[in-house]
Formats: sequence, structure tokens, C-alpha cells
Amino acid sequence: MDLGLKGKVALITGASKGLGRAIAEEFAKEGVHVSICARGEEDLAKAAVGLRQYGVTVVVTQADVTKMDDVQHVLDETIQHLGRIDVLVNNAGDAWVGHMVTTTDEEWRYCMEVNLYSAVRFTRGVVPHMRQHGGGRIINMSTVGGHTPGGPVVDYNSAKAALLAFSKTLSFELAPDNILVNSVCPAFIHSPLWERLADSLVSVVGNSREEVYQNLAQQFVALKRFGREEEVSALVVFLASARASFITGSVYDIDGGFQKSI
Repeated sequence: MDLGLKGKVALITGASKGLGRAIAEEFAKEGVHVSICARGEEDLAKAAVGLRQYGVTVVVTQADVTKMDDVQHVLDETIQHLGRIDVLVNNAGDAWVGHMVTTTDEEWRYCMEVNLYSAVRFTRGVVPHMRQHGGGRIINMSTVGGHTPGGPVVDYNSAKAALLAFSKTLSFELAPDNILVNSVCPAFIHSPLWERLADSLVSVVGNSREEVYQNLAQQFVALKRFGREEEVSALVVFLASARASFITGSVYDIDGGFQKSI
């Protein structure tokens, strides 16, 4: 299937590893030039080597997405080296088990900065460029916890719920500019984030990381397994493609059957 993406430019945040890297790789396979950013310089360098094997241009920028100056630097580097931004994937995010009613203001602020405000700032930055080129795609990586909250991650679920509202509202505002805005809500995906979360649940949910995975999947997932990063990245790239030209303001769960409402 020709997705009509070859030669386009995609900016993916938090793309040095995990879901972000998988998404960047899926774009590169389609012939899309990619701009990636993250805090970890070493992981970024490794990701860039892997992406360049697909023959696309890769722009790498070390950045902390909670800082406005760093966000602007990523945008400037992308435009300088690639000339345009056709697709923005707001993937940067973080979560911590055990954040409940006692979570401090400082912890709340940081959670909002990395999971919500970074997306707001990158979106604000790319929209003028997308308008200039006749449209674009913005895909925000939320979570099923954004609409079906559960677990001791009150700040994370709240930030991701706000991201869903942000996406839906912008889809109306930007539709006249042919800028389509959609959200993807993964759950229980094998990734570095879930490795850390699972490790924090050892002795609570299971006696090892693998046992935590197995117990969570058996209890909450209809397919009885964790998902793979490439199962998420395939959906993201489809939403950025010409095949998804009549989809905006939508929310896609990719969760193995975790979400049980109609």
C-alpha cells in the first residue's frame, strides 16, 4: 500500500528510544525525512545511525522538551536542515507509579510540562509552517488512561486527558487549514517506559519484570499479552498518510482490548 509519504518531513519528540524511535523508523521506511529530539545524546546518536540506513535525511537535536528554548531550537534545526514540517508526532512523555493524592505541586508541574505543555509548544511552533505549505498532520500520543483512568498515576492520567481535549479542540480550529489532528492511546506496550514501571511493581504485582507483564496482561488485556512498539508505530504512520485524509479529531486505542466500553 502506497501511503503517499515519500519525501515528507516528520518531527518526532522523545524519539531516541522506545515508541518514539519505533515511530521514527516506521516513517523512515516510508521514505520520510525525520527530525528527532530527546535528552539522551548517546541514545539519539544510536537512533540516528539506525534511521539513516533507510536513505533518508535525519536531523538530531538534543533537547529537554520541558524548556521553551529547547523546543524552539528543535524547530529551528528542523526547518534549517529539512525546510518544512509536514508531520508532528508529540510523543515525549513520562510516568511514575505511586503518584496519588499526596503528589506534590512540583511533581504535578513537571508531569504537565513533559506530557502536555511540550505538545502545546511544539504544536504552536509547527502550525505556521504547515499553513504555509497547505496543511499537515499532528498526532498526539496519549494513553488509554487519559479517558479510562486507573492505577496510581493521577498526574499522568490527568495530563494525558488534557492532551486528548487539546487534540479534539485543535482539530476544529485547524481543519480549515487542512491540518488534521488525531490522538493515539496505547496501553501495556513493551517499551523502556514500561520496563521501568514494571520494575517498580516487582513484589507488588509479580516477582519479576516478566511476571509483572504476565499478570497485568492476564488481568486487564483481552489478548493476554503486551503490545509491541511496531504495532503502535504502524497506526501512527497511517494517520499521517494520504490514506487518512478524512480522519481528524479522532482517538485511537491500541491496547489489546483493555478499553471495554463501546
